[in-house]
Amino acid sequence: MTASPGPWLSDGLLPGWVRVVEMCVDASVTALHREERELLGPAAVERRWREFATGRVCARQALTALGVPLSGPLLRGPDGAPCWPDGVRGSITHCPGYRAAAVAFAADARALGIDAEPPGPLSPAATAALTTAAERGSLPPPHAHVPWETVLFSAKEAAYKAWAPTLGPGRSLALRDARVRLVPVAADTGRLEVRHGRGELPRLEGAYRLTSDLIVTAAYLPAGAAADDD
Repeated sequence: MTASPGPWLSDGLLPGWVRVVEMCVDASVTALHREERELLGPAAVERRWREFATGRVCARQALTALGVPLSGPLLRGPDGAPCWPDGVRGSITHCPGYRAAAVAFAADARALGIDAEPPGPLSPAATAALTTAAERGSLPPPHAHVPWETVLFSAKEAAYKAWAPTLGPGRSLALRDARVRLVPVAADTGRLEVRHGRGELPRLEGAYRLTSDLIVTAAYLPAGAAADDD
């Protein structure tokens, strides 16, 4: 793992009620509980074992920092997302060189999602499929190291993770449904605003940070957000 020195999400990028743990050195797979190992199965490759184990270690450490230590396994729900303790919202992400988990009390966050991506460009086909012309037309001026289309993609992934637990049975969500606006604050950091394309889900706010080898994004909905934001 070779990400540049951090921190990324935990350096003032998120509200104070979020607890974040980030790692650039993988944990041992022995850190997993038996039930967690069974989630992957024998076909999983070594890289997948490492990123999964380290993500779970990040999650447990973040929960401890929140004051909700978890002694047992962190399992998955039907949608594949982690089953967080009652009263907690959370998200895990991993990409080459980086793993992270973010958690918050449901009393503070109605929704929370994080994502990390290497800063390579999206293919033209992926860009057309996952983003809209309006989104691409409102992108900031070109960045020295990072293609903005990839930041859009990462923000949509974070929004997907935030929204997914709020979906009822039989409801689906596509990345293109998340409409993202990026608002630079400094050269390598900024805010993001996310709305659902059909207005069926609450609007999210968030933030991003860019380096030459990593994009990190977060999307969240504070518990006190006005009802008319939905």
